[in-house]
Amino acid sequence: MARHLLLASFLVLAMPAGAAEPARQQTPVPPPPTLEDPGITAASAVEPGKAAEPRRTTDAPPPAGIDQPLPKPDTRPARDRNARNSANAAAVAERTAASDVAVRKEGTDTVEEYRQNGRVWMIRIVRPDGTDQTFMDMTGNGRLTRDPNEGPVAPVYFRLYEWN
Repeated sequence: MARHLLLASFLVLAMPAGAAEPARQQTPVPPPPTLEDPGITAASAVEPGKAAEPRRTTDAPPPAGIDQPLPKPDTRPARDRNARNSANAAAVAERTAASDVAVRKEGTDTVEEYRQNGRVWMIRIVRPDGTDQTFMDMTGNGRLTRDPNEGPVAPVYFRLYEWN
């Protein structure tokens, strides 16, 4: 019994003071504006009795280029971006025009070998889905390396399982 009395007194003390009072009348909320409502004007935006904040004005001109829009980022693939920006692109195009091209099929892939004076300087492998890999002799030492215009990503094509 003492426990119940102790618990009841604790709950009464723990109850906030406003909860024991009857509910106060709340001021009615205005309805939401309609779609045709023009909104508030600049003159009525300042509450009556309050002074508007002074606007800060300076005589300094705005920074140069602030009114110009920002340039759009270059979203072209790395191969297109590098090929168009590279000074090497013209040399590769000139060298390609003067090369002997041998095209052969290996399975479903098409292999194009570009030779100049009997030496292979570029190999391009075109897959049936349109993707290609290019290997070039960039230094003239006879070693073919990946085309730097293709970027650092090399997609992996594995055939895990095949039927019929």
